[in-house]
This record gives sequence, C-alpha cells and structure tokens, in this order.
Amino acid sequence: MRVSDYIVNYLKENGIKDFFGYQGTMISYLVDAIGKNKDVKNHVCYNEQGAALEAVGYAKTSGGISCAYSTSGPGATNLITGIADAFYDSVPVLFITGQLNTYEYTNVNSIRQQGFQESDIVSIIKPITKYAVKIENENDISYELEKALYIMQEGRPGPVLLDLPMNIQKSNIDITKIKHFEIPKEKKDIDYLGICENILNEIKNSKRPVLFLGNGIKKDKKSISEIRNLINKLKIPVIYSMLGKSLIEDDSPYNFGFMGSAYGQRYSNLIGYKKADLIVSLGCRLNGRTIGIKRNNFNPSAKIIRIEIDKEELKLPIHSDDIVYNIDVNKLIKQMNVILLNKQINEKKDWLNICQQIKDKLKNIDNDIKEWLPNRYISLINEITEDESNIFVDVGQNQVWAAHSIKIKKNQKIIFSGGLGAMGFALPASIGGCISANKKNTYVIVGDGGLQMNIQELQLLKHENLPITIFVFNNESLGLIHQQQSDFFDNKYYGACYEGGYSAPDFCKIADAYGIKSYQVNTLDKFKKIITTYDKSKPALIEIKINIGTKAYPKTYFGEEMYNQVPYISKNILDELLKL
Repeated sequence: MRVSDYIVNYLKENGIKDFFGYQGTMISYLVDAIGKNKDVKNHVCYNEQGAALEAVGYAKTSGGISCAYSTSGPGATNLITGIADAFYDSVPVLFITGQLNTYEYTNVNSIRQQGFQESDIVSIIKPITKYAVKIENENDISYELEKALYIMQEGRPGPVLLDLPMNIQKSNIDITKIKHFEIPKEKKDIDYLGICENILNEIKNSKRPVLFLGNGIKKDKKSISEIRNLINKLKIPVIYSMLGKSLIEDDSPYNFGFMGSAYGQRYSNLIGYKKADLIVSLGCRLNGRTIGIKRNNFNPSAKIIRIEIDKEELKLPIHSDDIVYNIDVNKLIKQMNVILLNKQINEKKDWLNICQQIKDKLKNIDNDIKEWLPNRYISLINEITEDESNIFVDVGQNQVWAAHSIKIKKNQKIIFSGGLGAMGFALPASIGGCISANKKNTYVIVGDGGLQMNIQELQLLKHENLPITIFVFNNESLGLIHQQQSDFFDNKYYGACYEGGYSAPDFCKIADAYGIKSYQVNTLDKFKKIITTYDKSKPALIEIKINIGTKAYPKTYFGEEMYNQVPYISKNILDELLKL
C-alpha cells in the first residue's frame, strides 16, 4: 500500500474525515490520496494559515481531533499561527507537512537551505507542539502516526506535526511487516474518590464557595453534560474563564459570569476576587489574564483548590497554602457526579442571594452606560442564534463585547482564540466549526482589522456555500489599540486608524466580489430589520458601522483591584456591595 493512502485510511478509521489544506508539489501525493478516498473530504483553503485555523475551529467545536496539511517551506511556515493557537488552547490537531525528498539532502548539515522550498519545520515549531518529527523511513509511518495521535490527546491535549518527504509519501509498504506504537501503561492509580470527598467536604464547610471553570474541561457533548450535571448538584455559584463560557447556560441560576483581570464582568470579578471564601478551580490555569499579574493579591482570604493536569502550571502558586491536584479534571467531574448521585446537597441560599444582588446591581449599571452600544448589537445577534448554533469570535474589542453580551443557550458554543489571541481567527475557525457541526447555522463576530487578516477564506465559504453569517464591526480602526493610545499615548494613533496609517475597505463590496450577500447598517433599527429578514441558510456578511473611538468597557486599569473598573461606579454603591 502507498504511504499516503495508508495515512488517509488510518486517520479516517480514527475519526478524521475532513482535511484542510492547500495544494503544493511536496504534499501532492497526500492530496492525491485524500482526493481518491470517497469516505473523506478535502477542503481547499486559500492560505495555509486559514487551513490551520479551520482545523483548530473544527476541533474546538467538536471536542475531538482534526487535521490540516501543507506543502513544504512557505506552506509549512504559514501553518505556524494555527499550530500556536492549538498549543496554547490545548487543541488536539494533527498537522502534516510535505518536505524535500530525502535523497536531495546534502551531507553538510550546516548549510542554510538544503533545496528549493526546504525549511526545517520540525525545529521551527517544536516549542509549540507536543510532538514533531520528520519521517525518514516509510516503514515508520504506522508507528509515528499512532504515536502522534496518542500524544496529542494524552494528558493536556495539543498539536503534533509529521513532516513527510515527498518520496516517503509515494513509497509502498507491506502493512503486515510495519512496526506499531505501544501505548504506555498508566504509571499510577489516582485516588479520585478520596480527592472528590476532600473537595466536597471543603465545599460543605465553607460559607461562600465558588466553582471556577476553565478550558481544561472538554467541550464535547458528553463532557458538557457532565459539568452541567455537577453544577446542578453542587448548587453553588459558578464563574469561569473566557474560554469556559460555553460550559454553562446563561439562564442557569448558578451562572455568575466570566472573570478576567482586565475585561472580566464586574460582578464575576467582585465575587471571585473579593467575596468568595473558597474557589474550586476546575481545569483553569489561573494566569495573569484571569486573576491579575500579582497573583498573590488575588482574594488573599480565600482557600483555593486547583485541579490541573499540567504539572508545570502548578509550579506557579497563587497562595502558599493552595490545595493542588495534578489530575485529569474530566475524570474528576465524572467521579464527583457518581458520588453525588444519591446525595442531597443543601443549597447555600444566603450566599447565592448575595451573588444575585451583586450581579443584578452591576449588570444594570453596565447596561445603562452610553458606551454599551456595541453590546446592544451583540444582544440582537444573540436573539437570532439557534440553540444548536455556534458563535466564533475574533480578537479585539469585538471579543470583549461578545464575551460580555452573548448569552449561551442550551447546546450552543462560543469559541475564541484564547492564549494566542490571534486576529484573523474567527472566519477560518468558523468554516472548520460549521463543517464539524454538520453545516448548522454558524455566526462570526469580528472587527474590521481581524477580518482583513484572513479575508481570502471568503472564497472557501462561498465555494462550499456554508450557512455562516459574518457580523463585522467596522470602526475603521484597530479599536483596542486606539483605546490604549487614547489612554496612554496622548491620542497619538500610530498604526491604529486612518491618520496613523491604518484603513479599512468597504466590506460589502468585497463580499459582493466573492458572491456573498451583504448588508451595511449604522443604526440599531436598521440592524433589527435586516437580521429578522435575511437568509441565514447561505453565506452572508453584515457590516456594522460604528464610531471610531468606540470603547470596550468595563475595563480594569493598572493599579486598580479587578472589581473596580472603568467607567467607575459610585463609591457608595461599591461600598454597599463590598459589605454584603
């Protein structure tokens, strides 16, 4: 059997039936194998960065695995942004790159380049993969494929890369004689039952416990069902990182928002940073973006329990007396549900009432501020999304607005580029996510800057006629940078708007050129009319014109405690809430 055919068959048998990539000479045999296999689909992208992010969006949506490919040299290096996004957000994606024929390499290793379009992609991306290897012998293909798929899903998930020289791709192998990878045995038994009992006792004995949900909790349907069952059994307030937003419905009585040191929700920040006496963190890194750069300042009077599979993350303590468990949070959640099956947990009604008072008061204040106009557009978008739909959000002010104002419905997900924070993420990721979700209606929230990063993927969107609606907020500036320059650079907008060298096109004209139906609005009334009448079953772009200088609020400024955000609320109201 030809190596390329073996790869495609093996990946198909392991659940990968969609491939994202861009044709090139050094990957041609793999593309040929994908094309000939009637049980898989090749999605032709228009830049390898788009292909990588499409595969990432596919896996983030399904909670499973995915695959992207490219040719050698510039094709491989174009994958790097997607590889990094997968690495930092713990997404299991297999990347396959074509490479120079093995017989073309010289015996001078110090030479700068071994041949045309050759780059040592393995060395380049090793710091942002769990495993990366160049296949030197065709008989290693089964071993390396099996090893790669095991590594990318074991422990804290992440991307892997196989570099395939062209002559290896077209080689023939005897599948009865090739070697295989042996999955390592688990090193030790973990007392999940005992750990669960300890955590439940801590919750029982605390007066103001909070469950904090992070990206380490899997996003497949079964895992989301497990964590929601646990929430309903524990009956305590829940807060989460931005990437944990999809784990709990908005209408849950235990949902108290996403916490973030800069742009978190006021009520979540106040509850987590100041009011809770116990924080049980499930699969969250608790990094500076979440709890503040000065980690030990975060709620010093609270006991913190951390469940984290990555032991390196636990080397960064918050308090000296943190209780830490280096275990699989998803196994823990399942075990806790088993323990609680026949147990009755008394709801901490007084504490829940305090949290609700804080939420209601601070939410109403934000809803009334004049800077909340973009959030009102987001709320209208929320109204037309379906329970089964997914929302992909780019990076910038649009991310802050969406994180605050999207209300998660029953089987809905909101998907971000988290650790990497890659502008240009949302459009390609939505394409992969839409395909992963069997082409259910999908929505993109993006700024004018982010859309231009991977705008070429509009061609794939149109080519496959996917039901994706793009809402592009166009303030003709890089909004967060413009906001930062207003605050700290004396209104010198270098690189952030037209006067500083940045500009935005007419996106409707661009959409029309791709054959995508488009609309432009500049008022809420016009927006309401369009979103209730346009055809959501086909590609569409709706450009929302907003004023340059529009802000993303609330925001914590340097030196302030996380809950004391701009626009500042009155000291009387803040003191009243702090006393509750």
